[in-house]
Amino acid sequence: MNGSNCYIVLFNSTHQALSGEKALKEAGVKHDVINTPREFSVDCGISLRVAPGLKDRAVSVLDARGVVYAGVEPYRSRWL
Repeated sequence: MNGSNCYIVLFNSTHQALSGEKALKEAGVKHDVINTPREFSVDCGISLRVAPGLKDRAVSVLDARGVVYAGVEPYRSRWL
């Protein structure tokens, strides 16, 4: 997405989203729990927002902890 200012970590279930939130929190990766933006078609209404500079670290933490996620997409948030 052109002009993105963050990344959205998408999940297929609330359980996965909460596991991801816990993993990032324990690893000290700054993030926000948000409602999944309408632009993304996934089964879960909860996503995690991370800054562009933290995307790779967030993905690394999620992968290392075995957290299942549906994808990581660039996004332009109006709240930042």
